[in-house]
Amino acid sequence: MKTAELLEAWREATRAAELARRLARAAADAADQADERAASSAELAALAERAAEASSEAARTARAVATDAAVKARTAREDGVTTDATVVTTSDDETVARDAYHRRVDEAAKRARGTRSAPDDVSGTAGSAERP
Repeated sequence: MKTAELLEAWREATRAAELARRLARAAADAADQADERAASSAELAALAERAAEASSEAARTARAVATDAAVKARTAREDGVTTDATVVTTSDDETVARDAYHRRVDEAAKRARGTRSAPDDVSGTAGSAERP
């Protein structure tokens, strides 16, 4: 082999080694980024689960208050209470249910942002409605 051929072979080997180093560095960077994305995805999934649980709890509370309002309306109708009184009572119960729902949604949003707050006790605000 001639000197020029050896020099050319050496240059090719050097270029190949440098390319291999760059590819290895890029692969390591990509792996690091994939780890970071996986950790972020896991954190987002946990936040979404907590938000879903809070929303389900809010829906159960709203359902309980709505059921209580329906029972009160039926009882009032059977007891001969005037329509106006029934409307007022049912409207009040709807307001309580709406407020409870919005409190639960706000709590879910706070938990999703990482801020913890104690849930409000709505059991006494709507007559006999109990939190499930």
